[in-house]
Amino acid sequence: MPYRREGTRNWWIIIKGVRQSSGTRHFEDAKALEGKLNHESWLQQRMGFKKPRSWKEAVVKFLKESQHKASYDSIKQRLGWWDGLLGDLTDIRAIDRDMIDDYIVANRPVTGVASSANTTANKYSKVVMAVLNQAHDEWKWIDGVPKFRYYPEPPHRRAWLRVEQWRKLEKQLPDHLRLAATFALATGLRKGKVFGLEWSQVDLAERTLTTYGNDVKLGVVIPLNDTAMGVLQEIASKPVRHLTRVFSVNGEPIQAYGKAWFKAMHRAGVGEYKLWRVDGKLKSKWTGFTWHGLRHTFASWLGQSGIAEMYIDQLCGWAEKDTRGIYTHLDVEHLRPFAKIIDAKLATLPELSLAQFATQSQKIEVVTLTATR
Repeated sequence: MPYRREGTRNWWIIIKGVRQSSGTRHFEDAKALEGKLNHESWLQQRMGFKKPRSWKEAVVKFLKESQHKASYDSIKQRLGWWDGLLGDLTDIRAIDRDMIDDYIVANRPVTGVASSANTTANKYSKVVMAVLNQAHDEWKWIDGVPKFRYYPEPPHRRAWLRVEQWRKLEKQLPDHLRLAATFALATGLRKGKVFGLEWSQVDLAERTLTTYGNDVKLGVVIPLNDTAMGVLQEIASKPVRHLTRVFSVNGEPIQAYGKAWFKAMHRAGVGEYKLWRVDGKLKSKWTGFTWHGLRHTFASWLGQSGIAEMYIDQLCGWAEKDTRGIYTHLDVEHLRPFAKIIDAKLATLPELSLAQFATQSQKIEVVTLTATR
């Protein structure tokens, strides 16, 4: 039964033996609320009833648990888009295939045939699915997850270059992009780690580079092959360079590759760069190879040369799916022969045979640590 506490205006109620404010000054409303909440608690405890959970409540919890993810900004942006459509939903169990499909069709430019617009639409559907999966698998808020409709997507574009294609592209790039792209190809680093690279991360004497990661993408110390060292030495010899950032143009850090990259690829024949005007505004579209393809090229060249997956994992900083990386530790020196594959591909070193690499890999000492957990 609701009661009044001294010095308060609202009625207080008791839910599962815990006192709390009803938030209302009206006795009958407080009494009804107390009965409702205690009834829901009884249903949940005795009959497995799950109380309604709002979309906003689910999103807040999902974002809090996703902060460590490399894709956090994208997740947050897509959930922000859904806020205008699902923000007032008080029970996520009402979400079904038809609801999401209707919202997507009404608000996204989906097509009946494979298209990049469909790829984007699928990403928006998947983020809702991710929230519901978490609510079902981890939080136990709901008893099931509906299966959403996905729209036809185009096949993945060719993601890596042959050596002769790279040579053509290399000749077309302006000097500042040539250096950055060559370094990306020589190390397998992602775009953000290349353009954000600082001199403090580079040890020229030891010929190593340190990157920092997260729970999804590992931080690594990688050896710098002759190709990468050549880039750094060329930059260091320039009369004007940035004090902290490695890649710069006219003394200013490079923030992105810009249209010059697409135009160079167009001239090299590894894609097509289209320009046109709509209502007086210049529009552009690129189809073909992308900057991230340099990382694919790095991994592809190593894989095609017969290098074991575990070494490619370490050089690329990919988190392993098993516990191998927890107990096995390799010194950076053991990775140098594999990094030099890129030098050999680019002919800055004599081509080395697989037998030679196999011989060198046999010298690797693997130290297995005793589990402390």
